[in-house]
Amino acid sequence: MSKKSIIFADIIKKAKMVDGVCPHCSEHTLLISVVMDYYRCLTCGGDIEQKVNGKISYLPIDLHVEEINKDGKEI
Repeated sequence: MSKKSIIFADIIKKAKMVDGVCPHCSEHTLLISVVMDYYRCLTCGGDIEQKVNGKISYLPIDLHVEEINKDGKEI
C-alpha cells in the first residue's frame, strides 16, 4: 500500500457522518465531517459549523473571500 493510500485510508477512518437539516438547502440530508465540528452537506455541498449549546445546531459558514483594494473598497 502506498503512502498516499495509507494517508487517505486514515482520513476516511476519522470521518464522521450524521444526519440533519442543512441550513443552506433546508433538506434533511447526510452531513460529513473530516475536521472536527465542520461538516459538508452531501446534497448541496454547503459548509456548516456544528455548535453544541444544550442542543446540536448546524450553522452555515460563508467561505466567500472578499478582495479589498487600497481605498478600502471591495473589488
